[in-house]
Amino acid sequence: MNAHALSPDAAKLKGIKVAIDALGPCDWTRAHDENGALIEARGDYGERYVLARFGDHASVDEVAFVCGAPDTVRFLLRLLTRAFSEIHELRGEPVRQNNPAGQPAATKNFATECALKCQDARFKVYLEERHGLERPLTDDRAAQKVRSLLGVQSRKELNDGGDAAERWKALRADFAAWLKAGK
Repeated sequence: MNAHALSPDAAKLKGIKVAIDALGPCDWTRAHDENGALIEARGDYGERYVLARFGDHASVDEVAFVCGAPDTVRFLLRLLTRAFSEIHELRGEPVRQNNPAGQPAATKNFATECALKCQDARFKVYLEERHGLERPLTDDRAAQKVRSLLGVQSRKELNDGGDAAERWKALRADFAAWLKAGK
């Protein structure tokens, strides 16, 4: 942990990095159907689902901007990382090898991904049907059920690799299969 507290801007930047990492690779496509403009996403197993719909007054440029947002954010984060590295180098400070969120770029943040899944209403229904999550289906109950299923005290343990991360991947895959089956 850093010895000093993050500035509000640094904390916001870190939050953006965590959020974009939680999305993983985004295969978003602009589309149009009888109900208007939309963005489709591709799931872990190639399935397509509607991610967002737009009102009648949304322009083509607005839809394109939203569809390209993950790539734009990743580009800007890479640009900032290079700029921060150059600033450190010009100041004669050690250049940090980590990204703005403080994690190596290749590390998948399973803890954040899991936290976001526990807020997803579909995931809570899945936990209820497949794993006996009791009602009311709250975020806290979902988080506790997942910790129990994965055998961890904290979701942060998922980022340590090993068996907990593998159990999370298996649970995530089972959820994706459950979604694909039309539940």
